[in-house]
Amino acid sequence: MSPPALYMVYILSVPTPTIHVIGAGVIGLSTAVWLLARGYKNVILIATDLPGDPPTIEYTSPWAGARWQSSATKEDLTGQRHDRDTFAMLWKLLAAYPGAQTGIIAIPAHDIYRDPTPDEKAPWFKDFVPGFRHMEQGEIPANMDYGLQYTTLAVNPLVYLPWLFSRYLAMGGTYRRATVQSLIEDDAADCVINCTGFHAREVASDPTVVPTRGQNVVVFAPHVKRTVSYKGPGLYAYVIPRSDGTVILGSTVEPEKKDPTVDPVAAKEVLERACNEMCPELKLDGKLPKVVGHVVGMRPVRKGGPRLENEFAATHTGKRVLITHNYGHGGQGYMASWGSAIHAVDLMESGYLTLAQEGAYAQNVFSRL
Repeated sequence: MSPPALYMVYILSVPTPTIHVIGAGVIGLSTAVWLLARGYKNVILIATDLPGDPPTIEYTSPWAGARWQSSATKEDLTGQRHDRDTFAMLWKLLAAYPGAQTGIIAIPAHDIYRDPTPDEKAPWFKDFVPGFRHMEQGEIPANMDYGLQYTTLAVNPLVYLPWLFSRYLAMGGTYRRATVQSLIEDDAADCVINCTGFHAREVASDPTVVPTRGQNVVVFAPHVKRTVSYKGPGLYAYVIPRSDGTVILGSTVEPEKKDPTVDPVAAKEVLERACNEMCPELKLDGKLPKVVGHVVGMRPVRKGGPRLENEFAATHTGKRVLITHNYGHGGQGYMASWGSAIHAVDLMESGYLTLAQEGAYAQNVFSRL
């Protein structure tokens, strides 16, 4: 028999859980910060790589294009929720922390499509983002079919990630640098939030995760004040200004390829397409902008989309632990980061309530022995 009154007494007296957040990319950091904002005290971030570390293809978030451009369909209400909540949070951060301290900027977006889908021609966010309009045919390149303009938000990951990590530490969060082989390695945690990106293929035994290589070019062009994207069958390209005057040009999409070496042929194609077709103002006096860097990173793509759900597991001693999964966002990590964090913490709270109820019931049973 279930004892509801006992449940309530137990839940009210249950200690604050110890929570491990695995992964310090934009998803993991946003989740960890949101936990502290919700009042949780015992939050430990565990990661191999942290903001400010030397570049590596294994640490994806520092190399993202990182602009808000929702690809959620009208039927994907969860994706809409994630993207809407993130847009709102980034806009609040931009207002609360003016200047360049967060790396967030608001800029005009020109989204250009070849053979657009109905959702791309009339996106769900058309009544949500500022300044939305359909572009005139004369504003669209001759080899493209459709265009949208609105105000969006772009993020400089090399500024934003260290800032977010500093906020996490200032709010009382702690961290441990470690490479996990299993999401549950001992009895230390009551709840584990899995934000391991493409590493979830191994640590969560998820074969639907497909690490997808992307290569970008970074140029210095502080005069560029708009972001441009090209999308269509076999086409994925973008121009994204950043807060420090650099502009990131992308990209390639190469599933299952993990080579960190810059491909000079691909780099040349990305640079010339961006400057000659997408955003001619990148050139000054007919000259290509100065290339200041190349980026090679892995997108944590997951077949079927992000995984946000609870799972219960036991340690080797039999302790029941809640695992909340929050990974598989592909190239949409920054766009969905805060919305996914909010969703994951809601799931964790629901799952931990279940653990508390199980504990209360077990306590009641043992008291009768």
